Amino acid sequence: MKTAPHDVSRAITVFMAVSLCSGCISDGRIDQGQLKLKDPRSADPFDVVDCLLPGQIRQLGTQVTYVTERRPVRTTAEDCAIRGGEYVALDRADYGTALKIWMSAAESGDPDAQYYVAVLYEKGAEGQPNYAKAAGWYRQAADRGVRRAAINLGRLYEQGLGVEKSESEARKWFAKANDVADLGGDAAVGLFGTGEVAQQELADVRARLTERMSLLQDERRELERLKHQLGSPAQGKALNDEIVKQERVVLARQEEVATLQAKAASLKEAAQRELAGARKTPTQDKGLPGPSIQIIDPLVVMTRGIRVEEGRIAVMIPRGRPHRLTGRILAEGGIRSLEVNGAQIQFDEQGTFIVRLDSLKGAMKGVPVDIVAVDQQGKQGSKKLIVSSGETALPIDGAIPTTNRVGGYHALVIGNDHYRQWTPLGTAVADAEAMSKVLADRYGFRITVLKDADRKQILKTLNDYRKTLSDQDHLLVYYAGHGFLEPEIDRGYWIPVEGDLFDNTDWIEFPAVTDLLELIPARQILVIADSCFSGKLTRSAMGRVNPDADEQARESLLKTMAQKKIRATLTSGGAKPVLDEGGAGHSIFATAMLGVLTENNDALETERLYWTVRARVVQAAERMKFEQIPTYGPIHMAGHEGLGDFVFVPVAAPARTP
Repeated sequence: MKTAPHDVSRAITVFMAVSLCSGCISDGRIDQGQLKLKDPRSADPFDVVDCLLPGQIRQLGTQVTYVTERRPVRTTAEDCAIRGGEYVALDRADYGTALKIWMSAAESGDPDAQYYVAVLYEKGAEGQPNYAKAAGWYRQAADRGVRRAAINLGRLYEQGLGVEKSESEARKWFAKANDVADLGGDAAVGLFGTGEVAQQELADVRARLTERMSLLQDERRELERLKHQLGSPAQGKALNDEIVKQERVVLARQEEVATLQAKAASLKEAAQRELAGARKTPTQDKGLPGPSIQIIDPLVVMTRGIRVEEGRIAVMIPRGRPHRLTGRILAEGGIRSLEVNGAQIQFDEQGTFIVRLDSLKGAMKGVPVDIVAVDQQGKQGSKKLIVSSGETALPIDGAIPTTNRVGGYHALVIGNDHYRQWTPLGTAVADAEAMSKVLADRYGFRITVLKDADRKQILKTLNDYRKTLSDQDHLLVYYAGHGFLEPEIDRGYWIPVEGDLFDNTDWIEFPAVTDLLELIPARQILVIADSCFSGKLTRSAMGRVNPDADEQARESLLKTMAQKKIRATLTSGGAKPVLDEGGAGHSIFATAMLGVLTENNDALETERLYWTVRARVVQAAERMKFEQIPTYGPIHMAGHEGLGDFVFVPVAAPARTP
């Protein structure tokens, strides 16, 4: 099937930032009933294939010459052909064929082959997923040191697929893959706590609901357009038939939205009941660490802050930003209560909270803020701050950090506005241009920009990086343009400018991109995308920096995390990112990303970037009476292996505001 290839060179870091400017939604003119979507079958030279290489000709002494068995590898169709290999070109969707290629090597004990066999069983090599067989092969590969197999096995335990559901067993396999001991473990970093699975399920439902609401809005507008035409002299039977068909589309979508709304409400109520019940139960020390408090907006590194009277940490809200503080409680034992300056404060199911600082206006010396969190063990965590408004402060030594500036930093930035058949967009190119400037000026990336790019341009440019980058380089790919989601099977696409409205042959399919992400022998891959790329994510397989870690531990940890092999995605949350925030001329998601990356003056791990962007997107969407909640986690079946994170390191201070 068609892919969006970028078989990039060995151990580079690929950062794919995607702002799908109409989200994963249909064009307003598309009637779902007219679509004839299919699995693309042509043999693209950049397709990832299961290739059987010819056997090697070997000489034994002077008398015997023989040929070894053929060897299975995962590579591009182009590379397979060059090396004289054999691959299936016209039946890529047949996982059973691929299973035959890998099974012999797997049964012979090849751990990589065992991993691929497990993946194929999970994908449906027998016609439908066989999670029990997948778990068995994942276990064999994981026992032989294949970290991505351990991650996938942990995910099966976490969701109860093919094995008995067990959070403790899931965490054991995540820990095995992550080799937590190498990261300093206890005080500096940890896996995500209990309750993450339920939180992620709610986030998945919310993202799906937002996508369907976007579809419903477009479909209603199309219905109104058709009805308006009906009143014109050009009305006729064909138009009436079209209206009837569109009414059926709208009705079906309304029912789908109502179902998802009910499910989201049910999950939220269950989470609130669980939280309320936990508050009433007697405290019990479970041996877990007490709660920590992280300030996520504005960006602040507690260990670098300027400490003032009473041990307070100075927090500066940049000029022009709302006078509020957004934070997050991290509590493995569960949260019991939160107080700010002695008053009870509400927090959501993921522990985030907002403190509005109306008294900050006109305050000369700042406003003291005392935050106290208590977990269900009765343990307490606190932060003492002094919050001011003005210019963003540099670190106390006045220098820009140099954490992990190893290798070249390259960026391919794509913005598509002028589509030939799809509705033209208005912010994609602007988003791409602004992102290019921030990445070049602030973070030292070497930029390649593609505007209104077709499929061949995108794939060729990505493939060129495979030939030119070294194993010490970093690559960022930013895509802004149309996307599409097949609702029934959650298959998403990027749409190049020449993409047909009703034929997906030339669309760029996300599952194929996932195959490529696994094939790329990069150390770290981060995809920032609309939620239709997220699939079923699990935060438990990711690591995080404890906000209470001291400066030396944090710096050491960031360097270690930057060396771990990860495949992760930060999603915009599924809404139509084309909505502007206050006329800024960018999507609300791009506005948040650009703002955070511009304001940052320290080494910034993506986990912290995510929470700050999430806070701003959620608040901007709420002002528009819309729900949009970004998500972050590893990409399933893309080769995620460890407890790491991509770290952004600025090379210049932000420009001062006069």
